[in-house]
Amino acid sequence: MSTTPSAPILRGSGGASLRHEDGALTLRRGDEEIRIPLQAVREVVPDRRAVTVELRVPAGSPPVTHRIDGVGDAAADLFAVAVGAALAALPEPAASFDGTALVTARSLRTSRPPLSAGEKAKGLAWALVGLGPGLATLIVTSVLYVVHGEAGMLILAIPMGLVTVFLNLASTAAGERTFQMWLLPWRGITVMAVRTRPGGKAGTYEYTDPSGQTHSYHRSASASRIEISYHPDNPSHPVGVYSLPMRVLATIGTLLLWAVTAGFIFVSVMAATQ
Repeated sequence: MSTTPSAPILRGSGGASLRHEDGALTLRRGDEEIRIPLQAVREVVPDRRAVTVELRVPAGSPPVTHRIDGVGDAAADLFAVAVGAALAALPEPAASFDGTALVTARSLRTSRPPLSAGEKAKGLAWALVGLGPGLATLIVTSVLYVVHGEAGMLILAIPMGLVTVFLNLASTAAGERTFQMWLLPWRGITVMAVRTRPGGKAGTYEYTDPSGQTHSYHRSASASRIEISYHPDNPSHPVGVYSLPMRVLATIGTLLLWAVTAGFIFVSVMAATQ
């Protein structure tokens, strides 16, 4: 039975990470991912709260390294031991071997394609539903007060109208989110998202879409893995998969929010027409 420890996932400053998986080291920093096959690695050197990966280069060439800072001391030492054990099992290459040729890098930045006609129509519909009633109420009530010679009432009408606009936006956003909570687990793609940092109630989870792009999802949960669902055409906007009672509660909350919005609109219009 092997006694070699498993290499931990190193989390450094600035959101950087370094992990050992599938015979390679994967370094993520910013919007770039660097994959370093173990054959290209000469050694991994821990230095307190940093880890340096030195690559194999031809004899006489200057050293080439990759570094991650801000990691835990114990994790850095354990990572170096685990990777060092894996390197010891590899055959020694020739002195002229250039490991840098095996290193690959790719951008994690996603470029959004132009909006389709359907997406433009959806955006217009969202704007009409999310802003139309609230803005209409604000404008109509303000005009009615002026026409009725009660311009002084604008001091109350305008703040109340702005609150109505805010409630209208919140109700629309909550309605769309609730709709997705019901639809996407049924018609979308459901995957497991893995927590990036241990501990704490609120966490950031990562998942990979079919194109290989990694996305983040924030949720107040303590589990190490959670289920999320997304539309195949929009994998960067997921929703969490919740139990039936939680979805019912979300639906009731959304309906109550819409009821409050409708109440504000009704009261504002009635007050202006008296």
